[in-house]
Amino acid sequence: MSRISLALLSGAIAAMTPSAFAQEPLPIAEGESKFLGNIHAPTQLDGFLQHWNQVTPENAGKWGSVERERDVMSWDALDAAYQFAKDNNLPFKMHVLVWGNQQPAWIETLSSAEQEAEVIEWFEAVANRYPDIDTIEVVNEPINDPPFGDGNGNYAQALGGDGDTGWDWIVRSFELARSYFPNSELILNEYGLLNSTDRATEYAGIVTLLKAQNLIDGVGIQAHAFSTRGSAQEIAGNLQIIADTGVPVYITELDIDGPTDEEQLADYQKIFPVLWEHDAVKGITLWGWRPGMWRDEQDAELVDENGDARPALNWLRGYVGNSAPFIASSQAFTVSESASSGTVVGTLQVTDADGNELTFSVSPSTSPFEISSTGDISVSANNVLDYESVTQYELTITGYDGYQYGEAASVTITVEDADEAPVFTATSFSVAEDVAASSVVAELQAVDPEGQDVTYSLAEASTVFELNSDTGEISLLDGVTLDYETATSHSLEITASDGENTQTETVVISVTDVNDTTPAPTPTPATPANSGGGGSIGWSLLGLLALLISRKTARQTEGKVT
Repeated sequence: MSRISLALLSGAIAAMTPSAFAQEPLPIAEGESKFLGNIHAPTQLDGFLQHWNQVTPENAGKWGSVERERDVMSWDALDAAYQFAKDNNLPFKMHVLVWGNQQPAWIETLSSAEQEAEVIEWFEAVANRYPDIDTIEVVNEPINDPPFGDGNGNYAQALGGDGDTGWDWIVRSFELARSYFPNSELILNEYGLLNSTDRATEYAGIVTLLKAQNLIDGVGIQAHAFSTRGSAQEIAGNLQIIADTGVPVYITELDIDGPTDEEQLADYQKIFPVLWEHDAVKGITLWGWRPGMWRDEQDAELVDENGDARPALNWLRGYVGNSAPFIASSQAFTVSESASSGTVVGTLQVTDADGNELTFSVSPSTSPFEISSTGDISVSANNVLDYESVTQYELTITGYDGYQYGEAASVTITVEDADEAPVFTATSFSVAEDVAASSVVAELQAVDPEGQDVTYSLAEASTVFELNSDTGEISLLDGVTLDYETATSHSLEITASDGENTQTETVVISVTDVNDTTPAPTPTPATPANSGGGGSIGWSLLGLLALLISRKTARQTEGKVT
């Protein structure tokens, strides 16, 4: 090959964008045990195969769409949906045979016999044209929108009306479906179940009736935004009522409004896991995902007008294919009671197949431990371990990877005893200055956490006090007295020891003042007897001298620094 050819080839390769080599993304639920599908409609097909793996025609399979005029069949839209599913090897659900909405107007004026014949003809026509339907909604909305009365098809009576069971028209519809679609899965469908316990209970009764006659294979639950605004607990409880029938469950029509990205994402995170993770639920079908879907005004679409995924769609892809984090059970760690805040106790054995960053919750929340995103367990801030108070902590730890919570695991942390130093109970004392020599002026007490005997010692010998090394008593030395005017307090460095560990504290003994100043004598006025000089009034010499001495002493005392 020439250099020119090589250069051209190299340039061509360099000019190719990464997308030229990149594979198209697989459907969100690819490889999962349940499907995540969507509707077939003109505005909803762009990018369908990169996101969804089950097909339901939105309107094309409704009787009123196919046979608007009697005996004039318009199959094109339903053909396209059916063929799209078959060409891409996707499960196809027929929506819907019997309903009280979008039915041919002309059927309402027929006799009961003619109506029944037309229903049978409708079933037969669908069966002949689409022999490989995976799932069929035989009856849609039997509680909320049955085919009774004008404007609703008005042919329920032709199928048996309420009858002995209260639902004979439904039983007859399923009997016909079982006859014409022996290889298809037959399901019932209804809305307003997840937000109403009464309606869910009534619906479960219909399912049980059909199950007893082996006429039903699956039960459909619509989940439009207006019926999923309750709590996750309410949704789960009503779902369980229907699941308790023992019939496989399908979430047939899910949409979640999104006036803001944040609101839509939060609601998907609240609602979708409740439905997806339930063992009875075998698949979920969204009722649109692009602009042009039926709840456009409520912003329920999952991509914006530019075709960019909204956060809820990105989360959905991450969540469905995600594996929950796994924490090995019955892990055990030990830590010394002397461990300070931040000390790592150990690292959890935890795995996350998707490599997501993890967060952990710890129960009880009052435990003195915290866990980092890497699984390191450490003593949390402002917490102190104490073997004498708690020797073992039983924790329940749950991991979260941004999509799913893993199963809770038990972790045991044992606190090991550390030989701790004694702790002084008090280091400040007070004594009057007139306490007698050799008196006990303070009784120290240091408590050893391990209960060992404590001895005491002075860091330096004192010229005022002596210390009993066994009892902790502090006494005045023989012949020594205290004087507030000389010193108002005394400090001693005292060490407490349990034989291995020591604790040294500054012990302060404050001296309180006792009034010991001699009262100043009162000057004595001169009298004829003591003044001389013919008895004139004046101060005696001794009285004046006493007054001067008293005032001088007082000034010296007031100016003294202690």
